[in-house]
Amino acid sequence: MANRTKEASRYRSIRHLRKGGLHKALGIPEGEAIPKEKVAAALKSKNAHVRQMAEFAHSHSGFDKVTE
Repeated sequence: MANRTKEASRYRSIRHLRKGGLHKALGIPEGEAIPKEKVAAALKSKNAHVRQMAEFAHSHSGFDKVTE
């Protein structure tokens, strides 16, 4: 049961995002991958929202893509 709950919460957290926000903030086209160096730099940003998006991208970088 705990595993099912983890999967459901991960799905909800990824499903309800506004896609492309970090790409726009970093000036990278949405079709391209964000380099790890730029994510690391965004983790130290003065903008709290950019830091939050970068933290989310960093923590979810190891997950497989969610298929619909």
